[in-house]
Amino acid sequence: MPIVGAIALHVSLLTFTLRVHPDRLDYVDQVLGSCVKKLYGKPKLDDNRATKQVVALLSAPLDKYNDIVTALTLSNYPRVMDHLDHETNKVMAMVIIQSIMKNNTCICTADKVEVLFELIKGLIMDLDGTTVDEVDEEDFNEEQNSVARLIHMFHNDESEEMFKIICTVTKHIMSGGPRRLPFTVPSLIFSALRLIRQLQGQDGDIVGEEVPTTPKKIFQLLNEVIEALSSVSSPELALKLYLQCAEAANDCDLEPVAYEFFTQAFVLYEEEIADSKAQVTAIHLIIGSLQRMNIFGVENRDTLTHKATGYSAKLLKKPDQCRAVYACSHLFWVDDQDGIKDGERVLLCLKRALRIANAAQQMANAARGSSGPVTLFVEILNKYIYYFEKGNPQITSSTIQGLIELIMTEMQSDSASALPASDAFFTGTLRYIQFQKQKGGMLGEKYDPIKVSIPA
Repeated sequence: MPIVGAIALHVSLLTFTLRVHPDRLDYVDQVLGSCVKKLYGKPKLDDNRATKQVVALLSAPLDKYNDIVTALTLSNYPRVMDHLDHETNKVMAMVIIQSIMKNNTCICTADKVEVLFELIKGLIMDLDGTTVDEVDEEDFNEEQNSVARLIHMFHNDESEEMFKIICTVTKHIMSGGPRRLPFTVPSLIFSALRLIRQLQGQDGDIVGEEVPTTPKKIFQLLNEVIEALSSVSSPELALKLYLQCAEAANDCDLEPVAYEFFTQAFVLYEEEIADSKAQVTAIHLIIGSLQRMNIFGVENRDTLTHKATGYSAKLLKKPDQCRAVYACSHLFWVDDQDGIKDGERVLLCLKRALRIANAAQQMANAARGSSGPVTLFVEILNKYIYYFEKGNPQITSSTIQGLIELIMTEMQSDSASALPASDAFFTGTLRYIQFQKQKGGMLGEKYDPIKVSIPA
């Protein structure tokens, strides 16, 4: 009998078995085993009709049980898949993933994850000498995004088993080659961070026969994974993941771990991120993450804030420098922390930002004959107002008054170029001050000495 007819016969037999004996998985496995014997010794199927029949054979248990976990218990299931050519193997792998997503199936043991990855290996590594470069990029992206979504379907409330699952996933995705890592690593990292938050509060110093899963242990694994990602030309993504891990370490009270993640992020920024736009994004991410950290001692915090302010002032474009420097002021004034309210250093950051804004105006004037809009000055004014309201003793009403007058002078000068958006921004800021004065109360009293005249 031709191979197509033999497989078609097995499809019919399996359909019959699933209908008459749906509870007898051993019968289902026997039919698959019989098909494996028939295919044994033959080359990979390249006949289009034969591969379609095999896909139908493998899809039948999925359609019947709506549960991939049941299919994972069938020992002959992966053996049948091994007879498919690389492309059809990937199609079948996508069918399996779609079945899991559609039925919202949770895979809850490391052994089942291992079997599942064996089934979908066509998506997670190069088989038969096929290189990633030969694959259509759109198809490749869709496949890898499906694998990334699949990782979120692995969950177990038992921390030891969940850690085993994470280790199994790590082993498989790290063998996938550099082009796959940017897709799959973030899902792995966030899955591990979810486990870390489950374990929050454990210190990792428990002595016993078997060391339990601790946040420290997981962080060590994540450090290795992100390091691998950063070495395959995805430094911006690696930097974001380092910062996410640092924030999780902060929540677990692991200061040395959090400091190490920040160090790695700064090393990446220094050595790998050369594009000026990527640098702007990266420095703002670093500042935002650092501002939320409350675990660092004075020395470590000073080292990191000094680095952040230093890099902010070295960005290529003056407006970017200015915005990053005034953003750094938030590192010295954190509302929900009693310890960090350094008004003097806030003022230093804002004054530095003003100097940079002034230099940006002068450069624009020299290059284009007009000093450009006053947007940067208005942004800095808004920062002054923010700290004024927060009670920073270094920011006084006279400081704000002086800045308002400076902006008015700039706007009236011949060299300034009008920009409706920046004019509206300044007018809106003045209206806010006027509104607070009229509203009265403690805040109104603070604003009372400031004189504003809203331009028509």
